[in-house]
Amino acid sequence: MPALREVTREQEQRKKEPPIPKEKDGFSRGDASPGEWEPDAAGLPPDCPVQPLGMDGDIIYLVDAMGQLAAVSPSSFGQAFIQRLFGRHIGYAYWAWPQYGKGDNYPTGFKAEKLRETFYAAASIKGLWNAVEKVRGLGAWRGDDGELIVHCGDSLWINGKRIKTGEEGRYFYPKRPSIHGPWEESVSFEDNPARDLFRLLKTWNWKRPEVDPLLFLGSMGVGMLGGALEWRPSVFLIGDKAVGKSTLQKIYKAVMGDGLVSSTDTTPAGIYQRVGNGSLPVAIDELESEDDNRRVTAVVKLARLAASGGLMLRGGQDHTGVEFQARSAFLFSAINPPPLAPQDLSRMAVISIDKLDPDAVTELPDLDPNTGPKLLRRLSDQWGLFDGTWQAYREVLRDGGHDSRGQDTYGTFLACAHLLLGDEGMEEAGYRADDLSGWADTLNAQGLAEKEAAEENWKACLEHLLTSRVDAWRGGMQHTIGALVEGYQDSGNSYLDVAKTRELLAQVDIGLLPKGQNKIDAASDFLAIPNKGPNLTSLFDGMPWGNGVWTYALRQGPLDIVEYRKEFNKVKIGGVSRRVTLVNLTAFADYAEKVG
Repeated sequence: MPALREVTREQEQRKKEPPIPKEKDGFSRGDASPGEWEPDAAGLPPDCPVQPLGMDGDIIYLVDAMGQLAAVSPSSFGQAFIQRLFGRHIGYAYWAWPQYGKGDNYPTGFKAEKLRETFYAAASIKGLWNAVEKVRGLGAWRGDDGELIVHCGDSLWINGKRIKTGEEGRYFYPKRPSIHGPWEESVSFEDNPARDLFRLLKTWNWKRPEVDPLLFLGSMGVGMLGGALEWRPSVFLIGDKAVGKSTLQKIYKAVMGDGLVSSTDTTPAGIYQRVGNGSLPVAIDELESEDDNRRVTAVVKLARLAASGGLMLRGGQDHTGVEFQARSAFLFSAINPPPLAPQDLSRMAVISIDKLDPDAVTELPDLDPNTGPKLLRRLSDQWGLFDGTWQAYREVLRDGGHDSRGQDTYGTFLACAHLLLGDEGMEEAGYRADDLSGWADTLNAQGLAEKEAAEENWKACLEHLLTSRVDAWRGGMQHTIGALVEGYQDSGNSYLDVAKTRELLAQVDIGLLPKGQNKIDAASDFLAIPNKGPNLTSLFDGMPWGNGVWTYALRQGPLDIVEYRKEFNKVKIGGVSRRVTLVNLTAFADYAEKVG
């Protein structure tokens, strides 16, 4: 049935398109003979099936006769490219820019150089045009007036109506192979497949059964809305084998249908070549930690960029850079996920699944085969409520201790789930729709595993340093920097231990300013960490704070813990005066005890 609907939609779309005037009497068009035409405002012949969008450097951008985007440089604008532009309308080029053979009184071809000249002039009249900023491919987008625009490939869906692809507002939507769009009719509460979908999701053994299935449902809404959202958080499913991660991936794929980029082994290049200038969601199963995590880390980094629509630059032909703007939501799953940096964790929900209890298995509800289009219609009809719902969830999450990034991430998931279920569906699922304040406790920031793992950058840097080993030996043992400091503090700060601790710390370019022997705070011990040093560089080898970056990272800490004013930050270490960052160890110990 869905395939038949798509065919009918394509046929109806073609019927609505105005016919392109055909060549008459050989190569005449009405009263105009070949080459005899009056130019329009852009300098083009009338009813030209190919239209310019503008230019960027040597590249001009055109809409070909099929409605696709075409980009070309002067050296590539030849016979073959012109045939690609005009397709089945190549006779138009014979008429507009005729080429005559010797003795012929009708065109036997077209003058490629004249055609190229016409289109370059027309593109310059249209003005400068950037494809990364202006082109919107498959997926959902926010229009100039805030309306939801769904690019279905062969048409655009706006406010319940389908229109043809092309320029809409400030953007260009090229024609692409069709994917499913919103359901043609509004979806009532009784017919809402989100209700059965949520009941199905509840059958998994989630670590947080009152939270995780709703977040996962919300992630489907995030994936569908894609480029229309200001923030696109991702989901990482974690669990042992045979807990249902792959089945959840299959459900996600079934709901998203042909509007999903799915893979089990991919690279960032593979993803942006497939997604292009669209905003389709991406699902990657088995993104496992490896001996060399550079590939998987690069994929996670792409999801990080996509959250805010960041630009990625990659190499192109002729040593030119190519820009790619990621605007997709990602679904990952793994048994052993790769290392996730704090900046990645702040942009995703990490959801853990345990093995299913066989005694708890119930009969699973059947999903409507049109679940995806119907959910997209729900989101489309409810789109006007999204911003207000999102802000309402952000406010209660702020009360639960979330910073702005956490409010954006979890607020987006919850708002999308709320729109999918509606107020009645939320109440049916056991959540208050009229009072959201309970989420401040339910999703309290301090109770989230993601928050625990996403340490503050300066704190993670300092803790790495304190847990690093010093090559020198003491008492027949090798000690970490933190253990040396702790041993010194437990000794009663005797002069002998101060001197010995300083000597050992100097082996890794670190100094110690004990209580009573510093000008900053006589009641506290300070660790002096130079801005550079070969031994420190070795301690940070392979970490993001290497090559002196540790200085910038440490100085992100609170001013009552980190001191680097010039009147204090010159310290002698191993007989050499060094510029340093000073860490108040007493204040840091209190802070670490408080925040964990």
